Amino acid sequence: MKLAIPALVLAAALLTKGALAEPVSVTVDTGTPVCTNFLGFGVQWSAYPWFDISEAAWQTMFDRLDYMRVPMVRLMTRAYTYCDGFDTQGQPIYQWDNNRMKKLYRLLDYCESRHVKVILGEWDHPSSQQDRPDIATDKLQSYHMDENDPRWHRIIGDLVAHLRKDKHYTCIVYFNLLNEPNSNSSGHIEFGKWKAAITSLNAEFARRGLGQDVKIIGPDVCFLPRDGFWIDFTVQQCPEQVAAYDFHYYAPVADLESDYLEKYCWMKKDYIDRFDPKGRAKPFFMGEAGMTGGPVQPHGGNDSQPHIYEYNYGVWMADYNIQCARAGMAGTIAWDLDDAMHINKDKDTHWPDVTRTLFKKWGFWNSLAKEIGHPEDANLRPWYYTWSLMSRSFPPGCRTVKTPGTLVAGLRTLAAR
Repeated sequence: MKLAIPALVLAAALLTKGALAEPVSVTVDTGTPVCTNFLGFGVQWSAYPWFDISEAAWQTMFDRLDYMRVPMVRLMTRAYTYCDGFDTQGQPIYQWDNNRMKKLYRLLDYCESRHVKVILGEWDHPSSQQDRPDIATDKLQSYHMDENDPRWHRIIGDLVAHLRKDKHYTCIVYFNLLNEPNSNSSGHIEFGKWKAAITSLNAEFARRGLGQDVKIIGPDVCFLPRDGFWIDFTVQQCPEQVAAYDFHYYAPVADLESDYLEKYCWMKKDYIDRFDPKGRAKPFFMGEAGMTGGPVQPHGGNDSQPHIYEYNYGVWMADYNIQCARAGMAGTIAWDLDDAMHINKDKDTHWPDVTRTLFKKWGFWNSLAKEIGHPEDANLRPWYYTWSLMSRSFPPGCRTVKTPGTLVAGLRTLAAR
């Protein structure tokens, strides 16, 4: 069925730079689905590894997530936060009830109670020293485990079994072995090494009977320096090892306003559909969604987003979601929820002194606003409202359908059943 409707969809109208000179009609082809396994517009949510936040901040966060109706979250951890190494018999020593794990459970409790899908994962292999200001507490460093060490895969298997079988977190449905394996954060490893690692982890999950419940995704690469070819390699060499495809794209303004993002994502989605025999049934989503960054005050280091306080960023990120969905993607994960989750490694940071710590400021707000002396930073930023609009309007399970281009610069449309 084709319906001619006025182009008054709010998500589209937000993107215009001024009043339209002429009325615009949009034909919505409800019989031509673009994506039939839509997951929604979710968020990156971490278990506050560097600082604790107040009980009031926890409750405010839950309320704000409720309003967003967040459909999925990406939740990454590190093995040293729950494993202290091995005993004399070679058995892992776990700390399932330490403070870090209790915060992780609190996030998972929320997701379980709200039916939010969780992409669980590990930031890097146990020998990495990336993003570890508290390196002295990392007791796994001495074991020299890399991406393909079977001991690490066993530890991950124990973690997933603990969370799924002992704690009954059925919300965990995907696992992401390495964050951005092509980047410095994971040592710029070769594709073959990553392929061997996920193959081994799949075997570990299968041996434990976890593979039916928790599926491995990939390749989770970052777009810069335009390493999208990892998606092609995954399709060509190991499609049976992934149940969903994802990558990260921090888009320059020009890539959004020219609709290059939509074209690029469509090309990758088409490649998956054509050359992975099961590609059409596998979700393809953006594992981290954002725009190119830079420092921002107060307390934002170099790895931050300078436009988070501006309405423009809300418009751009709505456009980002629309372009990804128009390209047939199953959703996006916003980087990120809350400034308080991640700290910056700039030389001027002074963790654990919260008043002198530089944060990765990308969030919708900062739960440590009072602690850093800027209580106004707890206020919601403009892009929270546009992201919430998209999340609420396009829930998981809907089917995005085809709409043509409007031929109006800056006006893009998205429709779903």
